[in-house]
Amino acid sequence: MKRHFFVHLVLLVTLMLSLAVPALARESKATVAANISTPSFQGQGPIDPVELETFLDDLFARQMAEYRIAGAAVSVVKDGRLLFTKGYGYSDIANRIPVDPERTLFRVGSVGKLFTWTAVMQLVEQGKLDLDADINTYLDFRIPDTYPQPITLKHLLTHTAGFEELYFEVLAMDEAELMPAREWLVSHMPARVRPPGDAAAYSNYGADLAGYIVARVAGQPYEAYIEEQILAPLGMTYSTPRSPIPPELRAHMSVGYMVVDGDFEPVPNFIGQSAIVPAGAHAASAVDMSRFMIAHLADDGAGDPSAAVTRILSESTVRQMHDTLYTPDPRLRGTVYGLFDISDNGRRTFGHDGDTLGFKAQLLLLPDENLGIFVAYNGEEADELTRQHFGFQRAFYDHYFSAPAVEPVQPPTDFVGRAGRFEGSYRMSRSAYTTLEKYRNTMEGAVEISNPGDGTLLVETPWGAWRFVEMEPLYFRQTDGGSALVFREDDRGRITHVFIDIAPQLAFEKMPWYETAGFNMGLVVICLLIFLSVIPVAVIRFVRSRRGADRNPAPRGAYATIVGVCVLNLLFVAGSVLWGEANLTPLFGISPLYRIVLGLGVLSAVLTAGALVYTAFAWKDSYWGVAGRVYYTVVTVAAVAFVWFLSFWNLLGWRF
Repeated sequence: MKRHFFVHLVLLVTLMLSLAVPALARESKATVAANISTPSFQGQGPIDPVELETFLDDLFARQMAEYRIAGAAVSVVKDGRLLFTKGYGYSDIANRIPVDPERTLFRVGSVGKLFTWTAVMQLVEQGKLDLDADINTYLDFRIPDTYPQPITLKHLLTHTAGFEELYFEVLAMDEAELMPAREWLVSHMPARVRPPGDAAAYSNYGADLAGYIVARVAGQPYEAYIEEQILAPLGMTYSTPRSPIPPELRAHMSVGYMVVDGDFEPVPNFIGQSAIVPAGAHAASAVDMSRFMIAHLADDGAGDPSAAVTRILSESTVRQMHDTLYTPDPRLRGTVYGLFDISDNGRRTFGHDGDTLGFKAQLLLLPDENLGIFVAYNGEEADELTRQHFGFQRAFYDHYFSAPAVEPVQPPTDFVGRAGRFEGSYRMSRSAYTTLEKYRNTMEGAVEISNPGDGTLLVETPWGAWRFVEMEPLYFRQTDGGSALVFREDDRGRITHVFIDIAPQLAFEKMPWYETAGFNMGLVVICLLIFLSVIPVAVIRFVRSRRGADRNPAPRGAYATIVGVCVLNLLFVAGSVLWGEANLTPLFGISPLYRIVLGLGVLSAVLTAGALVYTAFAWKDSYWGVAGRVYYTVVTVAAVAFVWFLSFWNLLGWRF
């Protein structure tokens, strides 16, 4: 089997944890919606299984051909019954095993968090958990009191606990590297970087904590609780929360694929730390997920009265879980109990996507229609298809639910003069702040807001670009759609955040100029050019000194020091290009090789201090000519700037 560098790169930089990066935070093709949309079907959603099969057969045929996907499965529930389910393609290409919607297991990524939130709400029903209590009440270790406000289970459910994002040592390639859940949670605890409830920032660690709390309060391992209290009652016999997959289910587990050089290749094997299972290490079949959806749509006997519904939650709890639990502004869609409000085409919708290496999934619940849809793919290239509001959801909704008309609005005549306060780059709240993973902030997830001069704001995101019109102070509506955004300002009237309801699991923080990708990339390029210039200059200086042509020669250490700084910095950059990509998203930890690269930065910083001393003496004692002194000073300033760069992005030293 081929093992190209690309295969390993994808393994290391796919933020699987479902273990997922929120789907909206990834790069998108502008054409994805157009590619898979179909003409609007006039009706009240899917009713006729025959028509539904015709539509889905065509949709999956086009999706799987365009995106090179080996297999997929779908289940649709309506009024408490399974309306339709089907498998497409192969679960195992080599052995020509077709996808069976009842028995083929797909990894569901972060869709598995819904099992964790369901378990939490079951224990709330039993009076064993209080959603408003400090989670330290239930833990056998302590979350630091960084802020006066405690973190509660409500904060975990809505991803508003205020943790930074970390991927350090989440996965392992060897079972010997696995750690007990408590030990991992304590040693890999992310910093608290904002007060709880302040803003949403999608957090796998929060779900990990919730799963650990379930296990402690229930008095049994998380996996055993899920099996006994959710899977068994619902008859989900082809589902599991266990990783690796139990032996009795391995024959039914789909292979996950990626396309390399035009060929399907199974994704490399990996093992998740046991602590991260609650965040999305589950696997399930499409039919089993239909049973789970029916349980989450069953309130007040809605739907077909003859449909037998197995309850794992009371009617009142099901209704409660469909209430908005958090939104940064009442005019925006928010988060319910573990699901995101991704309403579309005028239809109230709660959903979640899942992303793990080689598998993509999405679950959608439309409680007003008593309708649920689950879709799963076994291809890495299906990433775009499970993105909320896009991909599968876009095609399905455009076919079954006509989009409501959007009334045109005129921009305020005086807005152009005020637009400047909103312009800038906005960083995704799901970011690292205290570790070397912070550097990823310069490369992904930013929102750019600019003034096109027509009275609107142009909002460019990783998943598309739209124009918004001011409706009220700080509140804007999309010019040609149903989305809205709200800005937040501080007590001095400065814009600090933007919240976009197309992505309720995230906030975006306005970045100062020195954090923007443009500034930092420009700084690094200029520094590198200056460092490179030292090499020929040093050679010329050496030749001239051998010939005795130097006037006002400096101590030998002066040029040796600055040459050493430049060489070390160039080696640091080269090492980061070669090995840093994987280590800046350190799912498997930091490699020994990259630890050495980080050490080069430390040594360079020490020599930079020496270069500053030599710069002072160069001017005091008139080393070289004026041009030589100016050049030495410029190189030293570049070295100092590079030290600032390394320090600011947590690359100076071993910060992980």
